[in-house]
Amino acid sequence: MSFKSLVAFFIMTLALVCLPALAQDETPEVPDQPESNQPEKTFKLLHNSGYADSDLDISDEEKEIWIPGIKGGTIEISFALGSLGLNSVFLEHDQIIYKYTEEDTYWGDTKLTGQNAFNPFMRLGYNISPWLCLEGIAGASFSEYSQSIENSSWRSNEPGSIPYPTEPAIGEFDMEIRSMFTANLGINATVYFLNMDGDGGGRLHPYATGGISNMWYSMNSNYVDDPATAIDLNLGGGLRFLADKNISIRFEVLYHLNSVEFTPSDRFTDLNEGTVVIPLDEFITNDEGINQTPVQEFSSQTIGSLGISIGLQGSF
Repeated sequence: MSFKSLVAFFIMTLALVCLPALAQDETPEVPDQPESNQPEKTFKLLHNSGYADSDLDISDEEKEIWIPGIKGGTIEISFALGSLGLNSVFLEHDQIIYKYTEEDTYWGDTKLTGQNAFNPFMRLGYNISPWLCLEGIAGASFSEYSQSIENSSWRSNEPGSIPYPTEPAIGEFDMEIRSMFTANLGINATVYFLNMDGDGGGRLHPYATGGISNMWYSMNSNYVDDPATAIDLNLGGGLRFLADKNISIRFEVLYHLNSVEFTPSDRFTDLNEGTVVIPLDEFITNDEGINQTPVQEFSSQTIGSLGISIGLQGSF
């Protein structure tokens, strides 16, 4: 290849490489001008862009400021745990059978007395106003009861036998110590008395409460078969602390008062796999000796019990 041909080829190659680059630069050069004649620079803020909107949404979605208080028209649901002082006599009867063996029958003055009970319960309420709430209550208690026996006697099971001259020794398993269960269902009115002249604002709210319920007592006893029912009246008060918009802590003291009467069982116990039925009898001493007859009824017992509880309450 001659020198002229080589130069021509180089020029053509350079043109093919440079022309496209020159074609992309369409912005004309602006001659140097004095600083005072330069156009003013502007910066566009893209407020309508999606990115900007998302930033604004984040800043606008601040939590609404919560002002503590109890408001009318809200629904309240709560669950509480507590104790119920069932330290009362639930059943009492004089000269009633408490033990039977193949050889002898034992009887005496008997009392069945309750103990402190574990007491969970739930409430469902509606705030009519900042100071008045109506609450439905459903609860239960679990405990034991114990038996005491005094003025005991015993005699042989032979026909025509008379009582032995000495009182029998009370054995370790002669007295019942068994479980007792209660359940109640009722309605209470709760009054936030400090809110009656205001708007219900604040975190701490003392209150008074009272109402009526139906209460069932069930004892695992040889003396009764079926639960006893009673109309329960209760009165008390407490303190409610509003932890946040939807959750409260509630402490309460409530006194219950009712009268309960159990129905006697038709039998005291069974022997020999149920083939021998021992009746629930009482032994009344009279001029003719000892009159052994079935127990017809138990006397009514007044039960007063103090309940103490703490729980969580939700507002919606």
